[in-house]
Amino acid sequence: MTAYKSFKKVEMAKKQQHGGKREGAGRKPVNPEGRTKTIAASVPEGLVERLDALADKRGWNRSEAITAAIRGLLGR
Repeated sequence: MTAYKSFKKVEMAKKQQHGGKREGAGRKPVNPEGRTKTIAASVPEGLVERLDALADKRGWNRSEAITAAIRGLLGR
């Protein structure tokens, strides 16, 4: 084995020995309840219009309004 190949093996071994993930590193979750899941539902047009009007009145987007409605139904 040449000196270069020997040096290369030592250098590669050093690169693989990092400290690992730092605690607290990375992107923080946006939602305190955890990850969100996208769902699809068929809803009568009139209900969607009423929901959108309520959401607009409260400064919510449609997703926030639906989430609030589900929480109200489930009691949390």
